[in-house]
Amino acid sequence: MSEFRIGEIANAKVGRNLVEVEILECGEGNYKVKSISSGREFFTSRLEKINNNQMEETIMPEDNNTIAEVETNAEVETPNPAPECATVKPEKKKSLLDLAAKILADTGEALNCKELVAKAKETGWESTGKTPEQTLYSGIFREMNTKGEASRFKKSAERKGSFEANA
Repeated sequence: MSEFRIGEIANAKVGRNLVEVEILECGEGNYKVKSISSGREFFTSRLEKINNNQMEETIMPEDNNTIAEVETNAEVETPNPAPECATVKPEKKKSLLDLAAKILADTGEALNCKELVAKAKETGWESTGKTPEQTLYSGIFREMNTKGEASRFKKSAERKGSFEANA
């Protein structure tokens, strides 16, 4: 005879989880159950009785105590504090487009993208891609198209394929 009865509430083992279920049918070591949380019905052979005696006790404040007093009486786990953050953040790496604008403004002459990348490498900038000249060229044109007159760059009138600082 089965130790579980129809209509009883029990825990069913589903994978690693315990799911609270209502027993619908009892068979030979097989039970048809319905999940209380989702309402789904399924068959299982693993059931555990729910033991109401092992429920956690909650601390209820007495009439003359405040909640703060009850909380100080109970053991409260404090979370680990976050590690101290460094006050000095590392300097953000400048983009090639920003360096090109600075180089053009400092030199005051028209330079093409190959020359701009060479000067950027002299300042310590390191390339992360295979074609930094093409990337810079498209970035300059994108800025000129989106910002118009407010762009930091303009085409050089004297030198074909070169750019000047837009002052």
